[in-house]
Amino acid sequence: MLNLNSYSQNISEKKWDSSNFDSVFFKLDFVSHILISKSLSNEIYVKYKQEGELKENLLLKINGDERELHIQEIVPPMFKRYNDKLSVHKTVACEIEILVPVDFKTIIKAKFCTINVMASFSNISLEIKEGNINLNQEKIKGEIKSVSANVFCVHRGIKLLASSKNGFISGLCNSSMKPDLRVETLIGDITSECFLN
Repeated sequence: MLNLNSYSQNISEKKWDSSNFDSVFFKLDFVSHILISKSLSNEIYVKYKQEGELKENLLLKINGDERELHIQEIVPPMFKRYNDKLSVHKTVACEIEILVPVDFKTIIKAKFCTINVMASFSNISLEIKEGNINLNQEKIKGEIKSVSANVFCVHRGIKLLASSKNGFISGLCNSSMKPDLRVETLIGDITSECFLN
């Protein structure tokens, strides 16, 4: 992994040959922004950027076994907890950029973040507690599950099965045929409106 340290941020970059794996799994509990795009090669590429006073206290743990590449954010065992009055101001902000081939099985689990999906993936699974998921393509296959995250920019042409218990679904119709994309949220909204930066 290539590590670039500057005064204000740490940047780590890593590449893998996707032919060595059947799937990639990300568990990202601390990241605030995820950008996932199409790889123009057969490589899986990850760029992990950290900022803030506590940036050294988060690491990416990487394992490759049983044909699954597993990438997880962890807090090192020697992490010093701050209990002073100013500890609330000791922050860390993490972003991750992911490039994978569009037909590669990709699974992302996150807690509180914004996810921007910038390609027509054919086998993607996203699970998020809170935040936003922005889709920016006409075709996508997979599933999205959230507790309260909103899902925006769902193209009207996608064969879709969408459900939200307490949120609203706007500008979209569920497909009577086998859906390509399943979107399920408890209290988030699902809409064709686009708020992508």
